[in-house]
Amino acid sequence: MTTQSLPPEVCAFLKNYFDKIYIITLNRAHDRHAMFKKLLSGLDYQIFRAVDKQDLNRADLIRRGVYDDQTARHPRYRHVEGLSEGQIACSLSHRQLHEKIVREGYERVLIFEDDVVPVFEQLHQLADTLRQLPQNWELLYLGYTKNEELNLKQQVKQQFYKLTSPFGLLRWTPKEAARYLPRPYSANLRLAGLHDCTHAYAVSRSAAEKLVKAQHPVIAIIDAMISVLVLNGELNAFVTLPKFFDQQGPSYIG
Repeated sequence: MTTQSLPPEVCAFLKNYFDKIYIITLNRAHDRHAMFKKLLSGLDYQIFRAVDKQDLNRADLIRRGVYDDQTARHPRYRHVEGLSEGQIACSLSHRQLHEKIVREGYERVLIFEDDVVPVFEQLHQLADTLRQLPQNWELLYLGYTKNEELNLKQQVKQQFYKLTSPFGLLRWTPKEAARYLPRPYSANLRLAGLHDCTHAYAVSRSAAEKLVKAQHPVIAIIDAMISVLVLNGELNAFVTLPKFFDQQGPSYIG
């Protein structure tokens, strides 16, 4: 594992830009604690304790209305077999943090999962990239997978989705197909399309409010719920180019 840590100027910028920085992690994830303490040394963050799947019972969550298994099986949420206890725990962890953001009135919050790893060679571009965000941004992926690089194959796939979506042949609606791929915005930002992973993302208070509402009860993994809102134009979301954080998994919170 790398012995690098965040440059002081990056730590200072993130502290000034965001109201709070949180790392979601389990109490028992001691190896993860050691990893992010070293990699994020100097960063002013707070620990947010994740919901542990070992404390959950899927049938009980359904009975109490915490998790809606029937809705979760809809194809738009990408898990037609329903969610596992680990996936529910991860979604609850993010929802509870979003609830805290709304409750405390924070306007801009950076969220990491405990498997986050900085892309050190790109961090010199981070401050300038965040300065390119519009005032009304709601969600920002600083790390992500899927649709990272645009190519002809992806563009052909999107055109196919656009042509077939009006007939209901696939799970994409015309609106979702139109936003499937990220679109140019600025030198280091794209308007978000369909992306996976939540190891490094930022939210505004309005985004937190929308995510809380969408996950009462839990009906999707956090990645899928963000994507549904983004593809339907309900979140003003962006991805950074380049990515500033990767992940060294698996994380224990899912």
